[in-house]
Amino acid sequence: MEERRWQEQKEFEERKWREELELKKNEQKYRESTAVKVKTWGDALRNVICKMPNESIEVVSWFMSVEKLFDRLKVPEELQAVLVRPYLSERAKILMSKCDPAHTATYQAIKKFLLQELHSSSSVYLDKFNSLARDKDETFGQFSTRLVSLFEYYVESRKIDHSYERLVDLVVYDRIKSQLTPFLARHVLALEAAHKDGWLGRLGLVEAVDAYMANTQNDGKPRMPIPLAQFRSSVNYANGKRVPDVPKPPTGKVM
Repeated sequence: MEERRWQEQKEFEERKWREELELKKNEQKYRESTAVKVKTWGDALRNVICKMPNESIEVVSWFMSVEKLFDRLKVPEELQAVLVRPYLSERAKILMSKCDPAHTATYQAIKKFLLQELHSSSSVYLDKFNSLARDKDETFGQFSTRLVSLFEYYVESRKIDHSYERLVDLVVYDRIKSQLTPFLARHVLALEAAHKDGWLGRLGLVEAVDAYMANTQNDGKPRMPIPLAQFRSSVNYANGKRVPDVPKPPTGKVM
C-alpha cells in the first residue's frame, strides 16, 4: 500500500515537472518570437529615435544616428529593417512602396535604396564629411566612427572598389577641385554628370581643366580670334613678305 502511494506521488511529481518544463519552453518560444521581439525593441526605440528629415543632405546623418542607436542597444540585425520603417519620412515611404520588397529586406538594402532614390550624391557625402562637427555628448571615439562611416559612404559612391591607387587619385582629385574657380568648377561638374563613374579621375581632371584653360580667358570667356579683316587693314604683303603700311600724303589743297 505504502509502495503504491509512493509510486503515485512520484508519477505526480514527474508529471508536474514535465508540465512546468513545457510551460517554460512555451514561454521561451513566445519571448523569442519575431512579433514579441519587434514589440520589445520597438518600445525601446520609441523615445530615442527621431523621424527621418526631408532634406536629402540630412538623411545621411539620420542613418548614421540610427546605426549608432542600433549599436548601442544591440538591436538584432534581422529586426533592424522592420524597426526603422515607422520612422521613415512620407517621401521615403512612398518610394519604398514602389520598390520590389526583395530589394529592401534588410536595413542595409533599405539604406542603399533610399540614398540612391533621394539623390544623396557623392558631393553631398563629401560636403557632409568636411562639415561634420562633434556633438557635445559624444566621445571623440564615437565622432571618429561617424566620420569613418560617412567617408565610407563617399568612397563607395565613387566606386573605389578597395583600390589604394584609386583612393589616392580621389583624394588628390578633390584637393584639385577645391582650388578651381567657379567657372572651372561648373565645367567640371558638367563633365562629371556625363561620366559613368560620376568623376573623371585625377588625370582626366587635369587634362580637361588644362584644355579648357587653354581656350578661355582668365574670366572664363572663350578666347576670340582676331578677325582677318583686322590683319588686312594693318598689314600689307609683297612677294609673300610682310611690309609695313606707308602713310599716304594728304590729297587736299594746301592752305
